[in-house]
Amino acid sequence: MTGDELKTWYLSLTDPRKQIFLAFVSHDLTIHGRSFSLDLSGEDLNRAFKGLNELQHQISSHIGALGLGRDRYPDDVLWQILLEKAAAYGLGNHLKSCLGRASSYKVWETLE
Repeated sequence: MTGDELKTWYLSLTDPRKQIFLAFVSHDLTIHGRSFSLDLSGEDLNRAFKGLNELQHQISSHIGALGLGRDRYPDDVLWQILLEKAAAYGLGNHLKSCLGRASSYKVWETLE
């Protein structure tokens, strides 16, 4: 899927499925984070971990808000925030990889 197709697909999900998707994205981001200490050092490593923390903060907050039915960013705004934060910290490709991977899990075919 292209980035726009993936966003359209995400926006079409029910709130419980958005929670599942975002949990998968968050999980996959932690795997990327593990490689940071192998591939980066110094300020680059600090910047990557700061960015990862920002992404995790936005995602976990949104998962909770979806579950509680509380005020939250509109889903398309969250999507943009994630892309912008990832880009600002040099993590754009990492995030795009996680979004694509989370959407490709076979679980989506079995959920009703």
